[in-house]
Amino acid sequence: MSRLFHSISLFLLVGCLLGCGLSGEESVRVVPPPPDAKETLQQIATNGNLKAVKKRLYEEIEGMREAKPQKAEELMADFKQLAAEKDAAAIKAKAQEMADKL
Repeated sequence: MSRLFHSISLFLLVGCLLGCGLSGEESVRVVPPPPDAKETLQQIATNGNLKAVKKRLYEEIEGMREAKPQKAEELMADFKQLAAEKDAAAIKAKAQEMADKL
């Protein structure tokens, strides 16, 4: 009987230790910050350089679709106008107008 008791106790102890995790290491999932279209637009409004961040801005606006679909649709229409601009002053003005919407 005593041997059975010790066997069961040992089995439970091992089960508890394995279930609780002996390693002590926890996997931590790092979540990157959400895309910030406003910051990108303010950067464009300051320097007028759309080429350097055009793809990133597009992806940031696309990333807004799930949380704010109407705002994303409006900004995407503005993005198309912004992308068509050639003049740096017009690019800066349009970018600032878009940033003000956020």
